[in-house]
Amino acid sequence: MKTLKIWSLVALMFVGLTACNSESQEAPAEGLDKIVNEWVLATWGGEDAEYTVYIDFNEDNTFAIYQQVYTLSYEMYAGTYSISGSTLSGVYNDGSAWKCDYVASMNADGTVLTLVSNETESTTGVYDVTVIPEDVKAEATATRGVEVEGVPFL
Repeated sequence: MKTLKIWSLVALMFVGLTACNSESQEAPAEGLDKIVNEWVLATWGGEDAEYTVYIDFNEDNTFAIYQQVYTLSYEMYAGTYSISGSTLSGVYNDGSAWKCDYVASMNADGTVLTLVSNETESTTGVYDVTVIPEDVKAEATATRGVEVEGVPFL
């Protein structure tokens, strides 16, 4: 009887621990499987983008942002991203999270990606499929070779 109680207690603890540690990750919303591509910012907040931002989403859930926002040269920021349902979030390689999570959607043919901030709907970015120019990648990689205290776009 004592052994039965001990095994019951162990089983109950195991169930409790696994319940606390399980994080349900929803499958990506329909169409977001096409996010693996190269993108360029077309509009921000409903207006034409005043700066250039490229994002490269890779199959291994890594990303690279090549931006010309706060400087005259391109800067690169890299990290990992995840999609749960229609929520897109990311973490930079230095461990800092994106400024916010985004509700992501894509047009039917996968050529336009729309990201709406979870914090405020006025922060909406529309990205078009593109090919990131090699000179942008080269410049940004060279820029990151020096310790840069820039501000990532997302």
